[in-house]
Amino acid sequence: MSKQTKNQNISGNYTLEQYKQHYQELLQYSNIIDNKSKQLICEKVELICEFSIWGDQNNSDFFDYFFEENIAEKLLKIMQRSSFKEIIIGIIQSFGILLANLTNKENINYLLSHPVIQDLIMYNYDFTDEEIVDYYISLLKSLALRIDEGNVQLFFNQRMSLFPLLWQATKFYNHKEIMVRTAVRTIILGIMKIQNPQLKKYLARFPFILFFVHFSCYLKHVWLEANKEILNGNVDVKERMDDLVDVFYFLNDIYAFCPEISNMLDNSILTYTIIPAMLGGILFQKKETLSISFTLHLTNYLINNFNTTNLSKNIVLLMFSPSLQQNLSHLLEFNIGQPRSYLYTWSFKNFWDQHLDVLIGQANQLFDIQTYVLKEEACDKEIETINRSLGIIENNNILFYCKQLLLNNGQEEMSPNKIRNSLMIYLQTKDDNLLYLLLNLIKTVLIFKEKDILRICLFQEANTNIIIKERNHIIQQLLDIFLIDPALRLCTIILACQIIIHFINLDKLILEKETINKLYDVYNYIINKMNQMIKQNQYHDVIVSQYEIVYNKYNLNLNYLKPNLDYLAFSPIIDRHDTNVDLMYRQPVGLKEIAIKDLAIFFMIDLVFFTILNQEKLNLNGNQQIEQKVNITNTWIVGKNYEPPDNCQLLSCRISAKTVKDKLQPCTSGECFWMEDEENFIIIETQIVKKEWAHIIYHAKIKDVEVMIDRGEPRKLIVNIKISSSNSIKEQYQDVQLLFDDCTYAQKTKKHIDDTRKQNSKKSSQIIENKLTQGQQFCKDYFLMLKQSELQQ
Repeated sequence: MSKQTKNQNISGNYTLEQYKQHYQELLQYSNIIDNKSKQLICEKVELICEFSIWGDQNNSDFFDYFFEENIAEKLLKIMQRSSFKEIIIGIIQSFGILLANLTNKENINYLLSHPVIQDLIMYNYDFTDEEIVDYYISLLKSLALRIDEGNVQLFFNQRMSLFPLLWQATKFYNHKEIMVRTAVRTIILGIMKIQNPQLKKYLARFPFILFFVHFSCYLKHVWLEANKEILNGNVDVKERMDDLVDVFYFLNDIYAFCPEISNMLDNSILTYTIIPAMLGGILFQKKETLSISFTLHLTNYLINNFNTTNLSKNIVLLMFSPSLQQNLSHLLEFNIGQPRSYLYTWSFKNFWDQHLDVLIGQANQLFDIQTYVLKEEACDKEIETINRSLGIIENNNILFYCKQLLLNNGQEEMSPNKIRNSLMIYLQTKDDNLLYLLLNLIKTVLIFKEKDILRICLFQEANTNIIIKERNHIIQQLLDIFLIDPALRLCTIILACQIIIHFINLDKLILEKETINKLYDVYNYIINKMNQMIKQNQYHDVIVSQYEIVYNKYNLNLNYLKPNLDYLAFSPIIDRHDTNVDLMYRQPVGLKEIAIKDLAIFFMIDLVFFTILNQEKLNLNGNQQIEQKVNITNTWIVGKNYEPPDNCQLLSCRISAKTVKDKLQPCTSGECFWMEDEENFIIIETQIVKKEWAHIIYHAKIKDVEVMIDRGEPRKLIVNIKISSSNSIKEQYQDVQLLFDDCTYAQKTKKHIDDTRKQNSKKSSQIIENKLTQGQQFCKDYFLMLKQSELQQ
């Protein structure tokens, strides 16, 4: 485009005469299409597009001329005559821009109904050129966004059951460029939204159902590739998993926009993706299956994020139902394999394009399979297999048997579910990652919303001997986790405890003798381990200082913990014991973290033990800290106002932070005080509005505070506050300086803090030792009572 023309356009100086001149010049340049004229042709095509859009919005005469001269057809003929990529792309792009920017309804309908549009869709482009692919898909997307209930008949040949735009778009579902794949999904979803009975029927029958089958096969291969790359450490785990998540959301949108095909899509994904890749990985661990770890992680994600879909419900059934119909078991073990028309690597050449007579054969009777199933020997077997596996003909598909399993009509011969049995065997593994992923999946299933499915999977109330025996067996396997040495990560143990407590709280579970003995062994083992540790000086101080924090996190709030590893489940970072990762997800480093971990395990098994006691309605309250006098200041929060306790001593001081990051509340009154307290280090300022109230500036446990008097200024007290954490070996501190009116106040404050630290340390140590002794005694008493009860019976 010349500089003069650009300036005219920028100023908005569009005239009909200029428009006509550009078109006539285009015709002139296109008489002979060569290297010399191709650039001029591209410029004129761009100008005609630009002028047409301006005319659509400002002057109807422009589009009248567009109609009269049939400019759309002239552009198509120029493209058909040209072998230059630049001209082809320029014309495709211009039509896409026109479709995206026209606002006049009559002009839009004219362009959509023009035969040129179908020719543009079906033109034999060179799709080996990625740039042409990009512009072609963009054109299809612009068209799809314009299709609605009122004009869908312009693109969909109901009599011949042909939808060229959709058929062409689906050929790019597995293109190597993610932008192309995303655009194709947008096109498909846009058309699926359209409410047209015949269109819905088209989407649910051959040939479009080939897309569901091919996409399911493609999804399987995407999973296999991701599995291979992640386990080899050759890819960023989070980025790879995010790509898979996009596919899940696409499928979820299909379920939402077109519920009519949900059963068919379920059958397709189950038959061509879930069973061969995921469930096959649990059963066989063959080359074309996922690793067990990746399977568990992916299944957990599916159930967590798509728990309202039938697909998730059926996956739970297939994995955890104790028994399955023999026909269903056969389908699981002997999968039909992928169709021969499927190619994992993208190719625009479609198998079914070679058999157009089969596609067109539906004209006699719309979607009647019998009219064309036997017309082509090369296709009849393929079509019959696909239609049967998707449930279009006959009741011999995965979804049919899953529904029968829910109905529980008792008419089918049943056989043990090998998938469930294999998963339960994995509970015995010492592989920390694998065990974590399995427990995380079981926990997700336990909180599944569909109670009928949980009942079938024996995860509801233990109201039969079979369920009681199964439940006891699982609890025994989970208790064995506590005896593994060295101990597994806390995230795995947390899940084991949560599952045991879930089973116990679900109903009044009758514990078998083996379960009771196992619980006794585990509880004694953990208590003895803690007794040995607390007697060692290097662990004693850590246990005393961390006791309250660990108790609150892993005992009082155990049910609220959600140990979600996400992408770390496959990451080598855990094996390196990176201290930036929460201690919950890795093995401990150093004495402090070892003590914290063992203390956390003790509090968790302690909670399990006393949960069982409470379930048995025994009046034993061991799962509580020894009652102490409640100190009201323990609950005080920095920045809040409180009324100080009666007779508390206040010493006037001024404060200053040693580091910039220590953000202090300004003393608006100019008068701050250190408040004497038996458990907490507290700095307050008097509240201006209500003098008898205190505004909290600093609040910390005295055990976390160390003080020293400044040598150069005896009135100054240097305070070092440790920020307590149960997760990291790296200590964090906050430094503050207090300047008192008199040096004796500084000395008195230091003495109080030092003396209180010593007293509290002895007190905490005694509490822990009492807790361990108390636990051992309760354990002995409880199991002695059970044995006496057993003898009486």
